[in-house]
Amino acid sequence: ETRENYSYSVDEMPILVEIYTATWCTNCVTTQGIMNDAIGDSNVEIIHYHRHWFEPRDPFGSNSTEERWTNTYGHAVTLNGGAPRLAPTKVVDGERMHYGSRANSDSLMDDYTASLSKGPNGLLNGNISLNLHQTEDFISFDWDISSLAIATQEKYALEPWILLIEEEAYFPDGSNGLETYEHVLLEALSLDSSEYSSGALEVPLPSLWDGDDLKVAILVDWIVDSSPSESPLPPPSIVYLLTSLVAMAYVRGPRLS
Repeated sequence: ETRENYSYSVDEMPILVEIYTATWCTNCVTTQGIMNDAIGDSNVEIIHYHRHWFEPRDPFGSNSTEERWTNTYGHAVTLNGGAPRLAPTKVVDGERMHYGSRANSDSLMDDYTASLSKGPNGLLNGNISLNLHQTEDFISFDWDISSLAIATQEKYALEPWILLIEEEAYFPDGSNGLETYEHVLLEALSLDSSEYSSGALEVPLPSLWDGDDLKVAILVDWIVDSSPSESPLPPPSIVYLLTSLVAMAYVRGPRLS
């Protein structure tokens, strides 16, 4: 049994890079290498969404990860590529999308470096707290985002999520030759914050591909009722601006034989 308490200030939040990928996607490996070089020593968290629906060649991902990707980014990806689930696609801080492997500037390195250095558009302040309680079969979360606020006169909504991530998974059968797949998103759990800015959730402990490297993230999307930005990510409603932050907590529990 494990209990952990975490508290995060917005000022401490890393840059978030969400990536749609697949174990057969060769361009994903190439572009990820360039992204890694662009990141360098920066404070960045990467989350990989793997193709799961109608996908016989990739063993990772789940219905919940596909639902979060398509509901959050599918509209914008479709505008760029013609379908909502296309690999490789990268989204930085929920705002800046890089689809495919063709550069918009002189190089992908320049594209990625510019996105990583820009920072989120939202002026957010406050703290997030996350308490974890893990038993042999379940993991429960107590979360509180009541102190989060955006410096805007417009109406806004906060949408928190719990993300369950396996840090490394060895899969030598992937046809892109990567073999070890990192930051694999296992489940994306939406937290109901329609009336309350805190709450609790208990879920079965997810099955890991290998190892005991489960990571828990609390991610908060916020939507501001404002004029559309210049972001390449027009959400389904044209008057909304979408951005994200993420706080990480590591959970390592006993493996069952």
